[in-house]
Amino acid sequence: MSFLIRRINRAKWDILISDDVSADAITSCLKTFQNDLSVWYISNITDIENAILALITGSKQSSLSTLHVIILEEERLICENLDLYNTDGDTVVKSLISTHRDISQLNYKKLGQIKNLILDCISTNKIALFTKKQQKDILTDALTNGKLNLGDLNTELVEREKLKF
Repeated sequence: MSFLIRRINRAKWDILISDDVSADAITSCLKTFQNDLSVWYISNITDIENAILALITGSKQSSLSTLHVIILEEERLICENLDLYNTDGDTVVKSLISTHRDISQLNYKKLGQIKNLILDCISTNKIALFTKKQQKDILTDALTNGKLNLGDLNTELVEREKLKF
């Protein structure tokens, strides 16, 4: 079974009514670009650290902080008739660029479907938390294994997080 990983701000998804969420949850966590929503593909849940590595090595990533992600089953998107396209991702890890996907051709109704999928992930505990330390460990491991070069990372990230190799 394959999965799609999406960063969310968990605090914005506190549910007051069973199917209702704050506008901030929609506007900040489901911010689209050209009607596309970015996700990272993993073929197995044991590969989740690859998606985290991709998320924290974007060209604009300048710091680390606690990271919450939802774990969507790819098949659920297919069942909802949501369009998924392979697109190059913004990560400096060359081997992970092609693991990026866009949920495409989104509109108001489809964003509602995604909102419901996120609520389902939260209620069924298909969510993961990565501390700043865990993220630094993932970065260190990638540097050690040659998956990542320190010079490829955003210089602000390297300085702010005191990354060394």
